Amino acid sequence: MSNRLSQRSDVLVSVVSPISNAAEWISSYLYEISSLLSAKFKDYEIVLIDNASSDETVQVVEQLQQELKNVQLYCLARKIPHESAFVVGLEQAIGDVLITLDAAYDPVEPIAEMLQMSYGGVDIVYGARSDRVLGGKRSLYNSLSRIFFRFYRHITKENLPLSISTLRLYTRRAINAFLDNGDRYSLFPVIAAFSGLRYKTFHYQRLNRTGKASNQSYSEAISRAFRLIFLSSHYPLRLLTLTALAGAFLNVIYSFYVLFINLVKSKVAEGWTTLSLQNSVMFFILFMILAVLCEYVSRLVMTSQNRPFYLVTRESRSLVLSRRQEINVIKKEVGQKCE
Repeated sequence: MSNRLSQRSDVLVSVVSPISNAAEWISSYLYEISSLLSAKFKDYEIVLIDNASSDETVQVVEQLQQELKNVQLYCLARKIPHESAFVVGLEQAIGDVLITLDAAYDPVEPIAEMLQMSYGGVDIVYGARSDRVLGGKRSLYNSLSRIFFRFYRHITKENLPLSISTLRLYTRRAINAFLDNGDRYSLFPVIAAFSGLRYKTFHYQRLNRTGKASNQSYSEAISRAFRLIFLSSHYPLRLLTLTALAGAFLNVIYSFYVLFINLVKSKVAEGWTTLSLQNSVMFFILFMILAVLCEYVSRLVMTSQNRPFYLVTRESRSLVLSRRQEINVIKKEVGQKCE
């Protein structure tokens, strides 16, 4: 197995990286990733998703495309969540193996190791950030992250590793397993676990290419956590259904209690029995309606809206694409033989 990477691999590798306002550092990233991929793989592509940058990112990338091979750029009309942009790139990529890599923070060196780990029937390789696994400067945030993943695994029953990041490898089979999911843009952090395919994990040290402090908002993290739970699990709605049914059942018990008090006590306030029975019946009906509505809402959650989640307003590619060069050579050789 170790010899499989001793020479340049024939596997078509796609590296997907969303970027936003990256004009100052995108050049160093592209040179770094291009150098590694060209040395390790015969055929590869770098898929960049520009998430509505407001600086000169697009112009810088298009200038680099004249020099670097196999770089594709897709520009979005409006900004979408960073994790959703990964799914946009996965939809555009055509590789046999697809790697998601945060251009701002993920290292490129583990790519060869990830491909090595994928051999032997493994369809997904997750990168786990060492600072989240072992704790670090933001220990409270990291601890809350681990607690969330444990809770998520408990309520969804999905085999999802703890402290995973955006650095991942997917085989084409893994990608095909979830690209048709209507909620794929919101469920990128966890959606691969729905497939039930085999996976491996490895630890890596995060870096910072932007030169700026990475300050993640607790409010955004909490919002994202709730969104993941509500979209990927019916447990919260089922809990509401059970609560509504419990309320209806308690009102039935209260009705019997009112009748019992009216029978055993000689002195009961006038109108108390009638008013209590009326309230218990009305609340019973109300809770039953809530239970039915919760069931219908749980089914609606399984469907998605048909409007497009994103719009690509601009596309550009490198002047040289390795795939086209090889195809042209083959066609030329065939043409010469035919002559």
